[in-house]
Amino acid sequence: MDMSDFQELYASESREHLDILNDSLLTLENDPSNMEMINESFRAAHTLKGMAGTMGFDNVSELAHVMENILDLLRDEKLVVDTEVINLLFKAIDTLELLSNSPEEVENLDELIDELKSYSQDGDLKDVEKRSFSDGDKNTFKISDEELQVIESNDGKVITIDIQLEDDCVFKSLRADMVFEILEDYGDIIRVLPGVEEIRKEEMDNNFSILFLGKTDLDKDNIVESLIHISEVDRVKVDLVEDIDQLRAKEIINKEVKSNKDKKEDRVNEKDKATRLSKRLKSKSTIRVDVERLDSLMNLVAELVIKRTQVESVGESYNLDELNKKLKPLSKVTTELQNAVMEMRMVPISLVFNRFPRLVRDLAQGLEKEINLVIEGEDTELDRTIIDEIGDPLVHMLRNAIDHGVESPEEREKVGKDRKGLVKLSAFHEGNNVVIQIQDDGKGINPDIIRQKALEKGVVTQTELEGMEDSDVIKLIFAPGFSTNTEISDVSGRGVGMDVVKTKIESLSGSVDITSEVGRGSTFIMKLPLTLSIIQGFLTKVANQEYVIPLESIQEIVDVNPKEIQTVRSQKVIHRRGSVIPLISLRKNLNKEALTEKRNEIPTVIVEVGDDNYGLMVDSIIGQQEVVIKRINDLSESLQKIAGGAILGDGSIALIINVEEITTN
Repeated sequence: MDMSDFQELYASESREHLDILNDSLLTLENDPSNMEMINESFRAAHTLKGMAGTMGFDNVSELAHVMENILDLLRDEKLVVDTEVINLLFKAIDTLELLSNSPEEVENLDELIDELKSYSQDGDLKDVEKRSFSDGDKNTFKISDEELQVIESNDGKVITIDIQLEDDCVFKSLRADMVFEILEDYGDIIRVLPGVEEIRKEEMDNNFSILFLGKTDLDKDNIVESLIHISEVDRVKVDLVEDIDQLRAKEIINKEVKSNKDKKEDRVNEKDKATRLSKRLKSKSTIRVDVERLDSLMNLVAELVIKRTQVESVGESYNLDELNKKLKPLSKVTTELQNAVMEMRMVPISLVFNRFPRLVRDLAQGLEKEINLVIEGEDTELDRTIIDEIGDPLVHMLRNAIDHGVESPEEREKVGKDRKGLVKLSAFHEGNNVVIQIQDDGKGINPDIIRQKALEKGVVTQTELEGMEDSDVIKLIFAPGFSTNTEISDVSGRGVGMDVVKTKIESLSGSVDITSEVGRGSTFIMKLPLTLSIIQGFLTKVANQEYVIPLESIQEIVDVNPKEIQTVRSQKVIHRRGSVIPLISLRKNLNKEALTEKRNEIPTVIVEVGDDNYGLMVDSIIGQQEVVIKRINDLSESLQKIAGGAILGDGSIALIINVEEITTN
């Protein structure tokens, strides 16, 4: 068997387990007593070790194994959770991530493994008293305070499960893993006898026992039925632990009796802790599909839409009523097929957001700042193509918010703020767009400083600055090479960053904006289309060329009488519903010849960009049409106002207007 065939699957699944390790350790750092997160980390590290062993990646397996040892000490409360331990584990996770992409030797791998080994052997161990109880006839389990508290604070049935393997069982640890995986659907494993590590190393006889907290409606017969069908499992015995009070009676540690109110609060907290990150890995009725296959399917659907439009065009041109009737159900089917394929490509933005808590944590430590990262709307979905592209722009803006925006704890205290700065990352749908915001409660952007730096770097002239509002001045940070940092660091100050963000977002047919208030903070706002493949738009004509204006930007279509047009500061405008709407001639903006004939009515498309409306004057309106976007690779300045091309029903090419670029330049 060629194991290279499974490399891509291995890398994908490794990424999921590394995400769980990152998430659980971040939670554990803020809540050192959260035993569930320690167990979650242990399971993820163990799974990584097993996967690497199967693939023959011994270096990955060894690193995951020594991580397991430290997590086991944390689980047994023999090692204290502190920043030093967390940093070391994060260092191991970073190395595992490198190895998951290229499972070869990385620099200083042996030194890291030795450091982990020495720490797990010589670390600051902590003695914790245990209590024990017996299931009545066989095994004695030892459980910690945390485990007993989980039992007492959660509704459910406490049972013991004895597993007897066949005498000639070859893969004992594998059978045990299969048992553990099945039991996850019925409740939570509290303790295993012998210990998990002994089972992993197969330092056991042909039997092991489990102390288990099952769901309230647990049926013991269902557990027996599920486990007995595992290959090489000989017998399964399930016993209910009925007298929980007897466990409490055997406690040997004297503690103050908590009030009923305290106990109630503890129960709520323990139920919260029972939320498991590993639910993301539970089996579902889904399959993995290569993104390239989805791209290929999307291209085929796009071609189908084009051909359907061409056939519809023939039917309309020759008034073929019978053909038009037959095409209606075909049109419905192709639209449903197109929507289904687009939905298949939609993925939650959490795929990107999940990497940022770790990034913010490490960056805050490096800058000696305290940051509280709040994430909202991570279930918001975007096309996979866009998801793959927005990671770097978001990293730039997050780093900018933490480095430039949020002050040091000492500075924040001086101005009466909380020592810990807030950075909020959110996503939500707005029409056919997805809006992503990065908000901080830092010092904000001072327009006067931006003016000074912009003049020093030659971004604008003094004359240009005099006519700019503060909101426009702030947007100069998107100019190429602009930076307010005077010192070069690992985070910023090289004049590269926000201009890259703007370029990338606009290449995705999106827009980026910023609002800021001195002393209160800043908000970066990105608007992105849901998909880059097929859009609804209005087909217009300008100087014998057809242009598509995306429907998502259109507010209304009106006929403007030339007598209604006024001029304010050299800008043609119209008044509509109490608002002043600037007018933009697409002929002039696209460098077409001016129209010589006079018209009584000018077709005008009112579009919305940000919080403003603009009127795009065209020669004629053809009608609404569904078009397939074809990307234009030429990024020359002359094509910045064009978002792409589309093949129409008659085979001609229409250009898709980049509304953001047309209205702001």
